[in-house]
Amino acid sequence: MTTSLPIDSLLDDIRQNLSSHNRLLLSAAPGAGKTTRVPLALMNERWLDGRKILMLEPRRIATRNAATYMARQLGESVGQSVGYRIRLETRVSADTRIEVVTEGILTRMLQQDPELADVGLIIFDEFHERNLHADLALALVQQAQELLRDDLRLLVMSATLDNNEIRKTFDAPFLHSEGRTYPIELHYRPRDNDNVTLAQQVSRVVSEALTHEGDILVFLPGTAEIRQLQALLDEKLQGVTVLPLHGQLNDQQQKQALAPAIAGQRRIILATNIAESSVTIDSVRIVIDSGLERRVSFQQATGTSQLQTRYISQASAIQRSGRAGRQAAGICYRLWPQSQQERLEPSIRPEILDADLTSLLLQLKLWGADADELNWVTAPPSRALSHARTLLSQLNMTADNQLTDHGRQCATLPTEPRWSHALISAAQLGVADKAATIIALLQEWPHKLRASDDLQRLLNQAERHALWKQRVNPLASNLLRLLDSGISQADGISDTDATALILALAWPDRIAQRRSDSDNFLLANGVGARLAANSDWHHAQWLAVADLSGSGSGSNGNTIRMAAELSVACIERLQSLMPALFTSSAVVRWLDNGQLQCEQQQRLGALILNRQPLTTMTHEDWQQVWLDFFHTEGLNSLSWNEEAQSLRQRLALLHQHDSSQWPDVSDEGLKQTAEDWLLPFCQQARHQRDLKKIDTAAAIRSLLPWDKLQQLDQLTPTHWQVASGSHIRIDYSQTPPVLAVKLQEMFGYEGQPSIIDQRQPLLIHLLSPAGRPLQVTSDLPHFWRNTYSEVRKDMRGRYPKHPWPEDPLTFTATRLTNRALNRNKQ
Repeated sequence: MTTSLPIDSLLDDIRQNLSSHNRLLLSAAPGAGKTTRVPLALMNERWLDGRKILMLEPRRIATRNAATYMARQLGESVGQSVGYRIRLETRVSADTRIEVVTEGILTRMLQQDPELADVGLIIFDEFHERNLHADLALALVQQAQELLRDDLRLLVMSATLDNNEIRKTFDAPFLHSEGRTYPIELHYRPRDNDNVTLAQQVSRVVSEALTHEGDILVFLPGTAEIRQLQALLDEKLQGVTVLPLHGQLNDQQQKQALAPAIAGQRRIILATNIAESSVTIDSVRIVIDSGLERRVSFQQATGTSQLQTRYISQASAIQRSGRAGRQAAGICYRLWPQSQQERLEPSIRPEILDADLTSLLLQLKLWGADADELNWVTAPPSRALSHARTLLSQLNMTADNQLTDHGRQCATLPTEPRWSHALISAAQLGVADKAATIIALLQEWPHKLRASDDLQRLLNQAERHALWKQRVNPLASNLLRLLDSGISQADGISDTDATALILALAWPDRIAQRRSDSDNFLLANGVGARLAANSDWHHAQWLAVADLSGSGSGSNGNTIRMAAELSVACIERLQSLMPALFTSSAVVRWLDNGQLQCEQQQRLGALILNRQPLTTMTHEDWQQVWLDFFHTEGLNSLSWNEEAQSLRQRLALLHQHDSSQWPDVSDEGLKQTAEDWLLPFCQQARHQRDLKKIDTAAAIRSLLPWDKLQQLDQLTPTHWQVASGSHIRIDYSQTPPVLAVKLQEMFGYEGQPSIIDQRQPLLIHLLSPAGRPLQVTSDLPHFWRNTYSEVRKDMRGRYPKHPWPEDPLTFTATRLTNRALNRNKQ
């Protein structure tokens, strides 16, 4: 290692910290050399005690390159002291001391050996990318360290740990290394208007960039944009080599982009964020950054993960621009306004917040821990965990929230739980090879090479393509090799039906049924989808959907991109394999005339497989029908006469004063308890009009035991006997309740009328002889002393036939006029 790098000055500190602590955080800016220097500097430390170092990388290309570079520094071939493991490729030996692996491989190693007996140090590289596998692996490793291996060292390395949540949750010393980056000129080149495509915008900036020296690295969101721009530049430019760099390329194509340029050759490399970190491309002096990336976002409504294009973070923008200054001064063109830079998110959004957590939860079940028992940098969202929990149960991987034998077997396979379930189930049917091929094809086959949305047709075409041997067949063979259950002989299922059944096993919630004669389908999960205009399925009635794109909502929001036709025989076979998915129940609906229509339905989720009219219903059926009706439609169909309304108002007041002793008779409260008080009064109801016959006052009273019925009338009487002897109805529709009484009937009464054991004063509406309000008071004694004289002065002339004594408290209350009073005295 002759060339000095910034991280070299920290190597002794790293050694010393890991000698005295079992955890360390290292922040190193781009270009510091942490990825290749640190593992080599630690491989012979005494505390390793002969154990090896595992280093996790977020991408396969970075994994292979890091191992290759370190092996070269030791003058060895890959697989000797330094090796790597990625999917379908392993280069390690008994002499390997440093293994560079992708994050999912570490999780599987932990599940097989929780102590990691032959490992002394685990390095999490580029942790700022916040991949789901990295978060899960770190959580598992921390628990293994705490419970099983306190001598196991953990080193978390990142470009932005000083601003990362990990410093708040990961108790460890912290070191920081500045990177070695040369000066970078920043230029902002936003689009002139929305009519300019991304390819056109980049092409213009490329023309400007070519006036400077050095190769050009262009960051684009995805492979589609790379293809469009490459076609445009190949047509436009002469003497310049345009090379793509993304995860769908084979090893040779990736190496071509990463290899040093040939003398005199000018290159433009079109890359996704695969080139953002852990990869140095010699001779790049210019970066053109679209500011966009494509990230996976899980749509719970459809059960699918969609690639969404969004703006990168500030941290990613810094990482990308740094690619231009690794070996000399460089230039970075950012294709967005400078004013937008500060509005970008500070750091990369953790994948755990947007991902399908079914695989994570399955791994947690296999590990034997609940999510809340682990120390997460970012905790998995409870809603996503709940969705995953439901799916694992549907796929028979869990029962009573515990892992089943089937689930345990699924968890050991290096693929998504849905596909693991389909593969193991297919093995029992004798079509495991078919299932493995379908899984490999759908994972490895580029969308651009799909000429049809018919999966069986794609299978037939793909076998003749070079990618079949390079990527599909090796993955399929590996999946079959890892199956630890015996593979049965095929039991007569046709090739076409096998394809559809395998998809249905993996995605039972995406079985689709055509709506009427249109090209719109309803999926078992209740979501709508449509066929593409060039679909091969315009004749199909039932489909097993393998690929769905769109918004995740609405009948026109999703497009079926890959499927197989599902026969009735396939559906019947699926029912025998996964009976819990199918339900049979009586379904009712109310006609406009108030009559009930009932039928027996067999359903797969939201799909109706068959239906039969039901002519008779049991008493229990009717009780459930009415209960559902009230919960859906409310209580307005009942007859609420004055007595029933007053009863509810009185009980509502009592509930307000003491909710522990008196029932909640609000609409919502009564709906929740309808089974107790209302259903017994619906015994004979067979039509909505029968509800009007129910004595709702009697039904409400049934909520109260005998002693409460007695207290009800004592605490909240319906009438109040006023001073004149009249019984006046109390109006409970207002709060506080109102006693509306003619003023003359209250003469001589010095108190304040109250109910509920004097705890609730009544609001007194004192009326004129004509019944019009004269005064409203909740303090009658105060009225007599302070206000009555003014009322008397105004009213005695207007109502001279009625008594208006100067002292109302010594006058006898009366309903009579002066003449009637005099007549009674005679």
